[in-house]
Amino acid sequence: MLNGDPTVFHLELEDILSNTLDGVFLLDRQRRFIIFNSACERITGYSRSDLLGSQCRCHSVTECEDEWGRNLSGRLCPGMQIFTGQLPSAKQRMRIRHREGRHVWIETNYTPMKDREGQVACVLGVMRDITEAKDKEDQLRETTQNLREEVERLRAEIHRQYGFGSMVSRSPKMRQVFERVRAACTNSSSVLIGGESGAGKEVVARTIHHHGLQKDGPFVPLNASALSKDLIESELFGHVKGAFTGASIDFEGLFRAAEDGTIFLDEIAEMPSETQAKLLRALQDKRVRPVGSSREVPVNARVIAATNRNIADAVAGGRIRKDLYYRLSVITIEVPALRERKDDIPFLVEHFVSQFNTQSLRQVKTIHPDVWRLLLQYDWPGNVRELQNAIESAFAIGSGPELEPVDLPDLVRGETIQIHEDGERAAQPLDEMLASVERRAILTALQRAGGQRSRAARLMGVSRSRLYRRMQMLAIDDGQAPES
Repeated sequence: MLNGDPTVFHLELEDILSNTLDGVFLLDRQRRFIIFNSACERITGYSRSDLLGSQCRCHSVTECEDEWGRNLSGRLCPGMQIFTGQLPSAKQRMRIRHREGRHVWIETNYTPMKDREGQVACVLGVMRDITEAKDKEDQLRETTQNLREEVERLRAEIHRQYGFGSMVSRSPKMRQVFERVRAACTNSSSVLIGGESGAGKEVVARTIHHHGLQKDGPFVPLNASALSKDLIESELFGHVKGAFTGASIDFEGLFRAAEDGTIFLDEIAEMPSETQAKLLRALQDKRVRPVGSSREVPVNARVIAATNRNIADAVAGGRIRKDLYYRLSVITIEVPALRERKDDIPFLVEHFVSQFNTQSLRQVKTIHPDVWRLLLQYDWPGNVRELQNAIESAFAIGSGPELEPVDLPDLVRGETIQIHEDGERAAQPLDEMLASVERRAILTALQRAGGQRSRAARLMGVSRSRLYRRMQMLAIDDGQAPES
């Protein structure tokens, strides 16, 4: 009966099985088909008339294999394991051969059917076509593997760029740098790095990060001289919505963005004293207060700071607060200028040539002897960064497998003193003359502005960003400005 309806519905088993979406089959002890419904026909391509009463065994028809490609016709067959009492029931994914020759992935549940004596008389199987789902799984697995390989490739690239191998040197002056870097990699203490612009302070910081305890966290750099006093605290500590004009959303700040990683504060001596005081508090308490908020939030980031000024002079002159200096200088590293370690130039050049060979269509195999002479004669006021830019420029300008003198920037080639037949020194190259005039003008403006870049830009009638770009191009530190 159904809901009190006196009508009795007589449904044949065949009618029920023919209307199920899943394939249903029944195997006897010889693994011959006793039942094979319509869904089984659709999934396998075989008809009941082909199989029922034909003495065909299931595995000889479907040629089933598991996910590892193992044949399931013998002791690995789930049905056989149920018949022998090894398993009470089973669930098996397998690949079978469709009658048309293509392969189909199915998932089958096996259940024993026992006789009155409790012996397994036959096994009921319910199969479902999972080919589409299996294809998606395989695609996802392949994509995941490709992503893992890409991550490993990027890690290897980062290791190549910022590993100890990128800090190429045989100079005795760099031995202490390497020793300090190795020491910094074994702990989470603050680090203070000194050295001229372009000497490689950020490379040192990244090397410490990528080989240290924070290597699995982010590396977040900030140039303290590139931001105004009003913005630097917001960048460092974050702000809440409405804290100031334009603060339309909450911003977590770079300290929190560097959680479990490293925050690199370049040109720390240009940071306002009030901000330095708040930075000291953050280092001591491991908490920051976003601008406009009354609540502090915990932070856990290693701090590596750097300055292109002489550290002792910067502390003595008040450019770096003494209390902050004591907190930052747990480990101090002084990176020597390139002119003080010119014996490193060949190794650096070979490193950069190898690097640009992987990034350029031009493949440099040899370097002209006059190139070496020019590179070793030049004083490199912009240090390693200027050398790297010079090699990159030579790659872009020249052609062919040999790096030639004509490929080098004019400023590098112009350092050579040429003598006329009458004994007079050759005229200074125009590019060098213009660069020298511009350099002198910028240094004079910085001297008049007391080292303040924003004020120097106003005195010269240019934007602050343009002044920054020209200073970087000419490898000028505001600490190089002459005394008043």
